[in-house]
Amino acid sequence: MRIFFPLLILLATGCKGSVEEKALDYKTSLLEIKLLETTPVNPRYTQLIASDSGEYLLLLNDFKDKFQFLELPSGKIAHEITIQREGEHGVSGFDAGTVTGWDSLWVAMGPPGLALINFNREVLNRVSIIDDQIPLTSIRSNFDRRFHQFGSKIFGAQPLFMDHHGMNKDAIQKQRLVFSLDINTGDVEWYDVFYREDYWDKGKKPSGYSWTEKDGKLYIAPWHDHEIQVFDMASETTVKRKEVKSNHVNKPDYVNEILPMEKALANSFSSDRYKSLLYDKYRNVFYRFFLPSFDPENLEEEYNHLDLEFSRPYSGVMVLDSELNIIGEHIFDKFQVYSLNNHFVGEKGLYISANNPFNPEYNEDMLRYLIFTPELREE
Repeated sequence: MRIFFPLLILLATGCKGSVEEKALDYKTSLLEIKLLETTPVNPRYTQLIASDSGEYLLLLNDFKDKFQFLELPSGKIAHEITIQREGEHGVSGFDAGTVTGWDSLWVAMGPPGLALINFNREVLNRVSIIDDQIPLTSIRSNFDRRFHQFGSKIFGAQPLFMDHHGMNKDAIQKQRLVFSLDINTGDVEWYDVFYREDYWDKGKKPSGYSWTEKDGKLYIAPWHDHEIQVFDMASETTVKRKEVKSNHVNKPDYVNEILPMEKALANSFSSDRYKSLLYDKYRNVFYRFFLPSFDPENLEEEYNHLDLEFSRPYSGVMVLDSELNIIGEHIFDKFQVYSLNNHFVGEKGLYISANNPFNPEYNEDMLRYLIFTPELREE
């Protein structure tokens, strides 16, 4: 199997009606992939890989502690990479990873660092990631913040505040969001990319962002802020910042103190936020997911609130053009899709997990994807 890059990747969400100001024309279809062994129906990491022999879905099977390459659409397992925790090729503190090229899987580990694994499960390199401005507690490669390779450098994200409740507003400008590792020299470099200075002007919003790549540029989209900034990997500078506001994201979640679980969940449900940002190279558009607020009392049934946080009833998607202008927005039906992760872009459109546990069609024996295809109008 020969793999070509750069690749597109991942992430999730759910439809209720389109925004009146910018109605969005779209088509939908359903892809169902029969699972041949015990596999999470919403893997926490997925990555679509195009090769000369077809398309493969790379997923992290936490039940088996291995990455698996599934042939599409058959679901046949073409290759597996078992994650070892101990020994010569063990990765302690493993936290997902990204395929960046033929026989190259970069994974995050702890203490904070990166490890390069080949497709034979051998660890070829380990590098510690240190920030000289703040003490790091973790480096992650989540479903919506995969590693990106540009030239000889691997670019990674560090979107989390290291001391959210203890830090003051000034400390935000010490929490750099982007780093790189030079594969040839082992040098680690941090860049002056931050949440904007007014991020906490009205209260302590949580940290977290998604990013995607287009033409050598990283598009960084915070979950709790409208602005998207564009980081050029060639010049290693921020080249653009743009306000990209959904009509459905109006009430931020402020976390000024540690709250009991039920109160924290209630605040989360009554606030709006963004989630994944993905680039669609086939249509030259971006997708930005969002989670609108809702009242659990209006859902007609009683649900465990923690389950609702992971399987939100409503979620939506913005479609943006190549300049980050809003083409349209759409909210999915109640529990129509799974909004936490497990979505990606393919030639047919945006693939979103239809396996929300509260969806009547939920099926533990197969991967189910709603394929959302925007119909873009000619100007």
